[in-house]
Formats: sequence, structure tokens, C-alpha cells
Amino acid sequence: MSAMEEEETPREKFLSSQEILTTLEWVDVLQDHEATLEAIALFDKHMSVVLEALLEIKTKKFSRFLKDAVLTVARPIKALHRVREYIAAEPTSELARSVQKEESALEAFEERISSTVYDLVSKVVERWDRIQILQLRLSPDPENELNNQHYLLVYLILLLLDQWVAPEEMEASSTYFELEHPKYNRFSSRGPNAVPTPKKDTRTTLRHLKTMMDLSTKCRLSIENLLVWKPTPVFSTGVDEDDDSYDEEALVEDNYPLSETGITTLVSGMILAMTCPAQLSSTFTLPLALAHDWTFTTAGGLASGFLTSDETQLPMADKALLVLLYAIDRTSKNGFKMEVLDYCSTDSSMDRMGLFQIFQVMVSFAATCPSASHRFFCFQAIDRLVQACEDDVKMYLLEQLVSPKCPYESMRAAAVNLVKGTVERAFVNLDQARAENTEKIRTDSMGAASGVSQVKSPFTSPLLLKTFGSPIWRFEVKPFEQSPLKNESAWLDKYDMFMHALNFYLFLLMRDSREDNLTEIWSTSNVQDTHKEFIEPLVERVQELKEDYIERLAEAEMAQDMAFDDSMESPMDRIKSKNGVINFDIDMESGDEDSDDGGEEDKEKSNGPKDTVMDLNQKMMRLEIMDELLERIQELTASATRDE
Repeated sequence: MSAMEEEETPREKFLSSQEILTTLEWVDVLQDHEATLEAIALFDKHMSVVLEALLEIKTKKFSRFLKDAVLTVARPIKALHRVREYIAAEPTSELARSVQKEESALEAFEERISSTVYDLVSKVVERWDRIQILQLRLSPDPENELNNQHYLLVYLILLLLDQWVAPEEMEASSTYFELEHPKYNRFSSRGPNAVPTPKKDTRTTLRHLKTMMDLSTKCRLSIENLLVWKPTPVFSTGVDEDDDSYDEEALVEDNYPLSETGITTLVSGMILAMTCPAQLSSTFTLPLALAHDWTFTTAGGLASGFLTSDETQLPMADKALLVLLYAIDRTSKNGFKMEVLDYCSTDSSMDRMGLFQIFQVMVSFAATCPSASHRFFCFQAIDRLVQACEDDVKMYLLEQLVSPKCPYESMRAAAVNLVKGTVERAFVNLDQARAENTEKIRTDSMGAASGVSQVKSPFTSPLLLKTFGSPIWRFEVKPFEQSPLKNESAWLDKYDMFMHALNFYLFLLMRDSREDNLTEIWSTSNVQDTHKEFIEPLVERVQELKEDYIERLAEAEMAQDMAFDDSMESPMDRIKSKNGVINFDIDMESGDEDSDDGGEEDKEKSNGPKDTVMDLNQKMMRLEIMDELLERIQELTASATRDE
């Protein structure tokens, strides 16, 4: 054997195989069946060489070779994601049909890549000192070598979660919600009009998620450090020829940002493993010692950024909603105070959303998400979030919801029920305190009231009406086309809001007795003002609409009867042709553009579809329900409205 034929060194083997794999254009390759099979075989052959040679390389700058290995695995991960993303957007395209033919080969390739990631992380971790404490920091500094290795492995784990797990449906929030609240029926995670998109078997997605969670345990990932991570700026003079800080693949965090999508997906997996171990079993879970408000403002603040009404992003929004549901459910009562309304964890360097920003995002998602089940889950989360706040924060958040400035009318109407529920809880607490105080006084032999507890809440005080009276029980000044007292369309849009407002008003009249009158709901001025500015205009509007609907109902029934009679007309009124039955009665004026009658018909058409008997009966029924509610309120407050 000559010297030229001597065996290659581990470094040469690594560089040779890594360079071959770098030349593969995965997105182009995966579009052709034969090329795909050849590329997969090439990947299997040379990736095993890369891993074997990597572990044999003896150098103090091991992380530079590890970086190349990580990038080599990352390329097909990203390519497979892009191909599947394109198929989801263009399911009938030629590329989609071509790829679907080799779906089994792609699935097998995914499993090989997942196994490769597992082997790479496991073998690198075996080289570490078990006592070593590692930080999420990437730097060309030689003293940061082990941290570099740790960071690169976490980067690869999060990348796979971002590309392969985040876009796939797991029904995470529905699974959690039904476990925590069994009284609710099972919901579908997708909206009723959702566009069907290709997706993997959920078991495959969960298997990838479990593998990455197990690897997170292996590489000693700290979820606390991960949730507060932000890139550390690294400055270089560029003097050292070995300093590659300006290289686009240099060992600086800006070149390898940790995926926030991957972080949120990982946290959702940790929560799922804690709450539903039968579906996902893993030891990598959230430490119970974490402060709940810290979890909400860090994990929740991160997750809320993924709540979007875009149908294609619903799988990721589902995982983000799971994180928020969990964080809110475990926040203690009165856990959020006014001084932390815009709170961002002081431990966090990231510009996470504060409580109010998270609240705004959740409101928008609950109002606009295309999935009815997710709208419901998010609204329940909003209710729980409000109840986790101190009273002054509750009042501020609820005021924002019922305000005319809220852009979502459906949310305004639903928010009145949130206010009503909050008031009811406040009165229940007051009743309990009164009962306890009565018992203490009764059992105290001295008759002293030193142990009497005081319960004060703005929701059982005059501040309630000062805050919510105007936005709930007063009409807004609007132009004709937007006024519910003048325009029927605007009335129909506001009907739910009016019904919730009337129900709340009746509830408060009955709950806050006239003798107590804690909220001053029974004060003569308040009762008379509410009647004058809200109840009476509604009574008049209901009567106007009733009269209008009765007339229109008679016309609609007459038109319906005439249509029935026309369908029963004599066959002599028609003529037959070889093309079918044709009505002989032709309106000769219908094509005359100058005809006045035609103009009137156009005006009638422009007013929208004609009334139907069923629609008008439904509208009348809704008016009857409101009318009964108004009558009950008027009877209850009759004496107060007559007082001087």
C-alpha cells in the first residue's frame, strides 16, 4: 500500500461526506420519485459517516464541526416542511400529485431523520461531564465550548418541533379542556367550514414530539432558561484569522435563533404530558415550583403571539391556546394586581406581552377564530383570566370589553355576561361573610365584633353603575344607518347585546335588594334615568317593529298563497316546446331601461331578499321574548319610577 492510499482521517471523512450532502438541493430532489430514492440512500450512507467521524474528531473546537453536522440534518428537515406546506396550499397541483405517490418513502425518510437527530444528540451528550451546568449561550469564545454544543443541540430540537410538529393537528386544547372540565361535550378542533388539508397521522406527530422531549431531558435543557432566552450580541474585531464571527454560519446566536414556535410547541407538549400521560408520556414536564404568574407572563406571553384567525395556522394556535389555558387555570385567585397590568417578567430579557396585551390578543382570537370550539375555549379562558385578577383589574378589563370602542359586537354582548357573573360571585362572597359574621357574633359570649370580617368589592358598590351603567344601559349616538332605534339591520346586530343588558339589569334589581341597595341600582334617579334613556326607547322600538312585522307577515303570507295558487294553474295557461315547458306570459316591459316600473323593481331588489314567513315569525318570537323581559322590569320598578 502506498502512502497516497493510506486511510482518511476522521476530519477528512467528515468534511468529505458533509460536502457531498451539502450539494443536495432537497426541495428539487423531493419532487422526483427516482431522485428522492437516490437522495435518501445517499443521505443514509454519508450521514452515518458524518456522525461516526464527528465523534472521533479530537479538537478543542468540536462545536464548529457539530455546527456543520446540525446544518446538514437541518436542510432536509426544512425541505420536507416546505414541500408539505406547498401541498397543503396547492393540493391539486402536479407537484402535490407527484409527492403523494411517494408519500410512504417520505414518511420513512422522516423517521430516519428523526432517528439521526436522536443519535446525534445522544452521542454528543455522552461526551459531557454529568455535573456540568450548561447555559443557552452561543459564542466563538473558546471558554464557551460546552455551552455551544448544548445550544446547537437545542437549536436542532426546536427546529424539528417548529417544522414537523407545530403545523400538525394534535387537538391539544380540546383534549386538555375536556379533561379539566368533563361537563363539556367533545369539540372538533377545526371550524365547520375549514378547508381540508393533508396532515400526518396524529400518532406520528406525537411520536416526533415525544422524541424531542426525551432529547430535551438528555441534553439537560432548562425550560426556565429557555422561556427567557434572547440572543446575546457578540462583537468581533475580525483581527484573528480564526475568528469567523462575520460568517453567516458563524457561532453567534443571531445566526441560530431558537425558534419561538418550537419553544411554544415544546411547552404545549410538556403540559399535555402532565395532564394527559395516556396520550403523551414524558418525564420532561414543567417544574411545579415555577410561580404561576411567571409561567403565564413568560410561556403565556410567548404563546399568545400565535393566536391568529388564519385557518392555515390553526394547529399552532391550538397548541398556544393549550399553554394559555393551563397557565390561567393554575393562576391563584387575585393573582394579578393593577401594578402588573403591563407586566413582563423581570427575569425575562425578551419583550414578552404583558397581561393586558395577552388579554387583547385573546379577545381578538375569541371573536374572529374560524373554529367555533376554539372560540369557546378562548372565551372560557378569558373568563378565568378575569377572575384571576384583583377587583380593580377585573373592572378595568371588563370595562374594555363592554366599551363601545370594542370592535367586536359579539364580544361586547358576551362580556355583559362576564360582568354579571363577576357581580354574582361578589354577592356570594358578601353573603358568606355576612353569615360568618353573624355566627361569630352569636357564639361570642361578650357580644364583641372584633373578629368580624369586612368584604368590600367595587362590584357590590356604586362604582359598578358608574363604570358599566353607560356602556351597557345607554344608547350610543349614531347616524341613521347604524342606529338600532331607526335601522332594522342595526337592530338585529344589537339584539343580543340588548337582551344580555336587560337580563343583567333584571338580575341586579333582584340580587341587590331595595333595602340594601349597595350598588344604588334602586335609587330613584338611577331607575328613572335608566328607564328614560334605555327601557322606554326599547319598549317603543319593540312596538314599532311588531307593527311593521305584522304588516309584512300578512304580505308575505299572501305572496306565499299566490305562489301556491300559481303552481296549481291550468295546463292551458302554458305551451310546450321541444325544449320543455315555457310560460307564455312574458313581461314586455322588463327590458326597457327607461321604464319607471323597472326602476321601482330595481329599488325593491336593492333592498335585499324578500321577507319569508319563517324569518318574520322568528323575528316576532324574538320581539315577544324581549317584550316579556321589558314588562317584568317595568313591573318591578313601577313604584320607583313614580317616586319624586
